Amino acid sequence: MFEKTALRTAKILYALAIGVGVIWLAWLCLTSLPVWAAVLMFCLGLPLLALAAAPVAAGGAMLAGVVIGLVVVISHSFARRVRCDD
Repeated sequence: MFEKTALRTAKILYALAIGVGVIWLAWLCLTSLPVWAAVLMFCLGLPLLALAAAPVAAGGAMLAGVVIGLVVVISHSFARRVRCDD
């Protein structure tokens, strides 16, 4: 249960972090540059952003996933067990 919860949380947070970074870069390029320069800068800046931000986003997502996994395991141990008396 811990591994499944931690992995799912880490994947979701990693995708959100990278998606927000790409949207921020696109917004920054489109609001401050002409269209041709924005396209050029986006194509050149996206690999640089990915190289710099991917390890940070992966580490943060992993840490958050482990914390959420621990919270789920601890809360599951405190939860009342359902009994089935047939």
